[in-house]
Amino acid sequence: MSRFLGEYDVPVDAKGRIFIPAEVRRKLQPEDGDTLVVSRGLDGCLTAHPQRAWAAITEKIMRLSQTDQKVRLFYRVTLSQAHEVRLDRQGRATIPRKLLERAGIGDRMIVIGALDKLEFWNPKSWTAYLEQAESTLEEVAESLDL
Repeated sequence: MSRFLGEYDVPVDAKGRIFIPAEVRRKLQPEDGDTLVVSRGLDGCLTAHPQRAWAAITEKIMRLSQTDQKVRLFYRVTLSQAHEVRLDRQGRATIPRKLLERAGIGDRMIVIGALDKLEFWNPKSWTAYLEQAESTLEEVAESLDL
């Protein structure tokens, strides 16, 4: 399973193409076929899961009770906005404009490694998130006992 780390500031061109940094591409497994599934994430970002990790998520979703209203809300919103994105030979991926707009991403984005997935952030939103998190980071770390 891929384990992504780090923070990268990447340009977004007019067609919604981004360049996935080489350090990140090297972490993709051959079984993922250079394919990421990009979907609406939490906290205002987009998430990008390698194909195998996304398959594991969909298996979990399929085991949830479809009669539960919260489950239906989650899978409808998440799955209706998920898109398979294939990396080209230069390491570029085209992110659907609708998803970029939802996350407020314009001509630049921050790509962060979040272990089994990547997150795509509007640079200002990412900075604000980090500033907000700074005041509680130590308290959170203590409660996690890492």
